[in-house]
Amino acid sequence: MTMMTRRRFGQTALAGAIGPMALQPASSPANRRRFTHLDVFTDVPFAGNQLLVFLEPAGLDANAMHTLTRESNYSECTFVFPPEQSGTDHRVRIFTRNGETPFAGHPTIGTAFALAAAGVIKPGTARSTFGLGVGPTPIDLDWNGSRLSFAWMTQLKPTFGKTIADLDSLSGALGLERASIAAERGAPGEVNCGSTFLIVPLATRKAVDAAVLDRAKVDAVFAAAGIQRRGVYVVSTESASDGVDAYTRLLGTGGIEDPATGSAAGPAACFLVRHGLVLAAAFGKLQFLQGVLVGRPSRIHANISVGARASDGVEIVGVKVGGRAVVVGDGSVDVPPQGRG
Repeated sequence: MTMMTRRRFGQTALAGAIGPMALQPASSPANRRRFTHLDVFTDVPFAGNQLLVFLEPAGLDANAMHTLTRESNYSECTFVFPPEQSGTDHRVRIFTRNGETPFAGHPTIGTAFALAAAGVIKPGTARSTFGLGVGPTPIDLDWNGSRLSFAWMTQLKPTFGKTIADLDSLSGALGLERASIAAERGAPGEVNCGSTFLIVPLATRKAVDAAVLDRAKVDAVFAAAGIQRRGVYVVSTESASDGVDAYTRLLGTGGIEDPATGSAAGPAACFLVRHGLVLAAAFGKLQFLQGVLVGRPSRIHANISVGARASDGVEIVGVKVGGRAVVVGDGSVDVPPQGRG
């Protein structure tokens, strides 16, 4: 659905998607689900990362939610249910094209904006807590009058995993010269703030744009280092007139590249702080620029709180990732009855 209209994703039956009966028309209002369409990590329509939020998904099972996400052809869709845990305000289930995921960045930020636009989160509310697959996740909210202007999600404190020493093989797997990897700024390595990514520091923005992931070669590098397959997030702190602290990409395969990855921005921000790649004065107001190469520029903010200095760098005691979002449309889709659970 690459060329879907902005006002209407649906009022279509998901033919062939849920089972052998799916060719039958589904026109009953009881089977219809409305959605809000947002662009996230931007305040400019048709930039940032796209998201559909279903605010009234009652009756949909996991198979139907997965089907709706595949039909959207966006990286994620979210489905908002009543809270299941004490201390949470909403149960938010996040689906990718491959299935349900316990944690993601732009879907969480975008869902907060969708709830605010619908009046479910009341103007002036300072915090809402989402029940995600990783557990209760606080969302701090900033308002401009009755309009939500910014949302911060709290991510898990970082876990730093294995690093990659074979930079010749890694650079070759990314289609780059060995000198492009700025290992003196920190060895490429795993960082987890809810999801694990391999953070790779690059010397220049040109190298970030030039990187092309060879999946087979990268998998071989991971295997040699004892690392499971995971997303590769390349980062350059080369400065430019846009004033951001880092220029980034999540390298994709098969022509698909994520324009904004909040779940990777937290780990990348922790990497930069731990290795001294950003000044201490910037820890609470880091900005990443992602999505430029795919024509959907996105600004992702990070707020890193630090404690005492540890033997291997500063102690990171808090991680928040935030941004803006804009509602660009709404619509509805008819779900075949057998897609309801």
